[in-house]
Amino acid sequence: MIDAYLLTFNCARHLVNPETLAPALFDALPKAAAVPDVLALSLQEVAPIAYSFLGGSYLKPYFDRISTTVHLAADLHSHGSERLEHVATRSLGMTALMIFAKPRFLERIQYIQAAGAGVGVWNMGNKGAVAMRIGVSRPGSDVMLNISFVAAHLAPHEKEVALRNQNWEDLVRNMVFATDSDSVYSYSEEAPLWASGEAPAGRTGLFHPGSHLFVAGDLNYRTHDSSPGPDAHQTYPQPSASDELPEHFSHLLKTDQLNRERKAHHTLHGLEELPIDFPPTYKYSLRKDKARSASGSEASWEWAIHRYPSWCDRILYLPSPASASQLEPQIYTALPVQPTSDHRPVALSVRVDDKALPTDARDIRSNPPFPINPEWKARRDAGRRYEIIVGVLSYLALTKKGNAAIAVVLGAALATFYLASWLRR
Repeated sequence: MIDAYLLTFNCARHLVNPETLAPALFDALPKAAAVPDVLALSLQEVAPIAYSFLGGSYLKPYFDRISTTVHLAADLHSHGSERLEHVATRSLGMTALMIFAKPRFLERIQYIQAAGAGVGVWNMGNKGAVAMRIGVSRPGSDVMLNISFVAAHLAPHEKEVALRNQNWEDLVRNMVFATDSDSVYSYSEEAPLWASGEAPAGRTGLFHPGSHLFVAGDLNYRTHDSSPGPDAHQTYPQPSASDELPEHFSHLLKTDQLNRERKAHHTLHGLEELPIDFPPTYKYSLRKDKARSASGSEASWEWAIHRYPSWCDRILYLPSPASASQLEPQIYTALPVQPTSDHRPVALSVRVDDKALPTDARDIRSNPPFPINPEWKARRDAGRRYEIIVGVLSYLALTKKGNAAIAVVLGAALATFYLASWLRR
């Protein structure tokens, strides 16, 4: 069996704090469990829009903080006896996916494929998803197990249920794993030298026969279909409320949009989720004067009053087509509120049988809910071009270095103008 661990976190465009996130990172592990074989981190709003859209070295400080957090967490959990190594990072716009693994599991990874699609304005990646599919060898077998991890960020606001559903459809239609796709991603590296196997031929979508599928992200489904009124915040949930009272957070699950839309087959087709027994993950106040603890003992939850508390941050999985023993979800929980974000991180531990999945013609993997868009690549590349333009403009307008560059250019232009005027005298 493979012990996998998934975590989703909306970073709110801030550098994460390893000292508060690392001690709680593995809160979803079963008691006495070892560091997981593979860790997949879904990150949304990983950095300010200028840095996210420009990518490359602009994102390095943000990913370095995540790596520091992972290494510290593994060290704390194992008391220094185990470590996790970085496997790969892919990002598209403001959404990123990072994969880490134990050294012995790292040796089993035979290939990595990437896919991504923006669903923001002009198909840019201010909203969208990025994914990686890894091929894992099994000792004594020539057949590989395929595992697909998706990091997603869908449209915001209570009323935009239909748009979120459309975002999901657009992702299924336009996220294509192909050998020539890595070059568009703003923070990518070549396939590691240790990856000795060959990726599947052709272009495949999210739903692929023989592949496990996990979707983690800020899916932005809310608990109400309209924004709260001026007094709604007075009944927002608190830790002290018993489950019999209407103020207890569990009562909000009755109107959870994602559960409703999934049951109606409008979104996240075929995917399942463990029962939710943790508080809403959004929207917490980001007041700078409020001290926050990562200990897990919270006297109160300070909510932003203009949004209904909701479970925006979710992790879902595609069940095995053969038997429940192929995939064993274990613990699903939210981590403590972090001082750098208005979202709680959410984590899921799961055991995956390392046998290859059988192909079943009746399974959704063989019958995706939507076909692949023939123009997926042109759509993706056009979105990336817009990202570069918006990234440059945002950098110039919204960063100190960009402002300084504008000042230098304007200063040089004025100096040239006055010099030319003086010479004409």
